[in-house]
Amino acid sequence: MRIFILLIALFVFAHTYAQKSADDTLVIVSYNVENLFLPDDDPEKNDDAFTPAGDYRWTYERLLTKCIRIARVITTINKTRLPHIVGLLEVEGPRAVDALVRLGELNHCGYKPIAFPTPDARGIAPVLIYDTTRVKFISAEPLVVCDTSRAFLTRDVLCARFQYNNDDLLVLVNHWPSKYGGATETAWKRNYVAQKVRNYCDSITSREPNLLVVLIGDFNDTYDAEPLAKIFGALPQGSDYVNLSTDVNESSYKYRGVWGTIDHVVVSPSVIKRAGRPKFSVGRLPFLLEEDKYGGDKPFRTYIGRKYIDGYSDHLPVMVKINLAK
Repeated sequence: MRIFILLIALFVFAHTYAQKSADDTLVIVSYNVENLFLPDDDPEKNDDAFTPAGDYRWTYERLLTKCIRIARVITTINKTRLPHIVGLLEVEGPRAVDALVRLGELNHCGYKPIAFPTPDARGIAPVLIYDTTRVKFISAEPLVVCDTSRAFLTRDVLCARFQYNNDDLLVLVNHWPSKYGGATETAWKRNYVAQKVRNYCDSITSREPNLLVVLIGDFNDTYDAEPLAKIFGALPQGSDYVNLSTDVNESSYKYRGVWGTIDHVVVSPSVIKRAGRPKFSVGRLPFLLEEDKYGGDKPFRTYIGRKYIDGYSDHLPVMVKINLAK
């Protein structure tokens, strides 16, 4: 019965969000969706916890609910105009993002997914969906940022090229290594990835200086930490690449009662030259928040520990608007 009600909800609200942007403002969203898994077991990945018999009792009904939750975020974050491009983190690879586009409201919105198999032990990967009616897809590839000499396996960076009107665009969807095991002990992993990503960007922009480069995702560190500020070289001001996440006094993540931003948007000098400083925002949609025992509010997540609370994610989405009408 519950699945039937959820399916009805899809069709009732789907048409509301089909409106397309008719202006020259490119809208890109980045969202860590907190473990979008398929309930079936992948024998090559450590995903047993997200199966019906696993620790999280993950089922197809919960998957459907999760897809509806994510679709609601994407279709409302920019009010009545859909984002052109959405990068998603903590998605179990190609099949899970296919399910998101196929099962939820996004099935009616013209989105197509881009995803690659991942070296991550759990099978999660950065993925991307784009509006085929407004953005022209050119090519995509995974940037491998593992270091096999140190047995370091991590998620690839998804690199996708598009054309929007007359502008060429490169979007990199990042999910850098976490601090699990200790911030100091794992810093070298984020530094390593930061250097690989910067080398990749430099190699392309040296040949195509007018290419618009936008990096989005969960970088698992603050804007002023070594990986982003020093190794990659992105700061709010006074650097080649510009980190926009400090442009607002709002954060995307809360840990033990303290808000902070680890979900960033970084743009190349060519973006600033072409369009000025883009507008960055955090999607503090009311339904994404709940009361926090530490005071104030916090993200309304899907799980607390192993307890299912039927929420959205432990992150808030972030959005950037790039005005290319100039």
